[in-house]
Amino acid sequence: MGGCASNPNRKRIHKRENKKFRKHKGNIAKSFAEKPLKRLSNSGTRVGDYPLADFSPLDYGKGGRKSEVSNMKFHLAQIQYHNRSQNANGKSHEDAWFDSVSIMESESDDDFISVLGGNALGNVLNTQLLQNENASCFEKNELCAPERFLIRPRAGLEIPSTTDEKPCPGSWSTVSPSVFTLRGENFFRHVNHIARYLELPSVKEHEKVPSLLIVNIQLPTYPASMFPGEADGEGMSLVLYFKLSENFDKDTSPHFQESIKRLVDDEMEKVKGFTKESLVPFSERLKILAGVVNPEDLQLNSAEKKLIHAYNGKPVLSRPQHSFFKGPNYFEIDLDIHRFSYISRKALHSLRDRTKHVVLNVGLTIQAQKQEELPEQVLCCLRLNKIDFVNHGQIPTILAGDDN
Repeated sequence: MGGCASNPNRKRIHKRENKKFRKHKGNIAKSFAEKPLKRLSNSGTRVGDYPLADFSPLDYGKGGRKSEVSNMKFHLAQIQYHNRSQNANGKSHEDAWFDSVSIMESESDDDFISVLGGNALGNVLNTQLLQNENASCFEKNELCAPERFLIRPRAGLEIPSTTDEKPCPGSWSTVSPSVFTLRGENFFRHVNHIARYLELPSVKEHEKVPSLLIVNIQLPTYPASMFPGEADGEGMSLVLYFKLSENFDKDTSPHFQESIKRLVDDEMEKVKGFTKESLVPFSERLKILAGVVNPEDLQLNSAEKKLIHAYNGKPVLSRPQHSFFKGPNYFEIDLDIHRFSYISRKALHSLRDRTKHVVLNVGLTIQAQKQEELPEQVLCCLRLNKIDFVNHGQIPTILAGDDN
């Protein structure tokens, strides 16, 4: 009986406290209703003072729609509002925090409606934007400073500029582009179309194809990287020169002669796909032939032995790591090893210090696509006998100067 009698009294006291607080909130809304909204930035004449009457009123007391939202996020928004409004009326921070707690304990929709209905537009914007970001401050029983929101601020006014030699903190100043490290004109050490910088021998011209074939093998001298963006850097060129055979017309089949002419003339051909035919350059057929003659003399580890066993002597298409250049009575093929697969570059770099012990067969051919193009024939070939690719001063440097 005693417990039952005490419950209504405590409930009535709680109601009186809520009514008193709602009345206080009504006074706050009335005091702010006729005041203009202060400008939120120095944005010039674009943004001025806006009276609250220019905006649609939220009159919940006259039958307006009541919000059914009741969750912790919106209660935190109410806390921020009451901290500001009551402090504006001369109340201390401690009293404002006490009243905020009373709102959190109340589950009445009237409390929530009265806050939105009596709030000025600027505070509504702040509370809506602060309800998530400043929630941690209320959990620690701390008062957070309101965030600053601007409406169409003038560009470039937040951080001032300075021209002093010793710029002040919080400013920006100009800087010369020369302070940055960029790639220079000689960053790509592999030279394309190297025949431009060479004195070529005088050779009798042929009526169908160029008499000189130049193969420029561009070798990287830096460690292999798995990332494509790091596949350019210092390197060297192994340049091979081939003269057209005197018995070219007699010893070369008509089909292969036609293939060489199509390669030099950069012709296109139709290739059947899954759904339709497509045009591709005839040069896509170019294949590289390479084989180590004496792998037993190289002191290979187990991984290197597996690579040599799997790929030694097997032809590989040079696309898309090739380029072609045509000049007076010569045709140049550039093979960019910098862009080869990571495994290939890794293997070449690991063998670089041992190339002085390597005997290597190198050649090129044009892949046959039809029965009448068989058998395939070698376009050019030679053997490299224990050439040291580590530069000890014996490898000259080409100065790629002006063409004139």
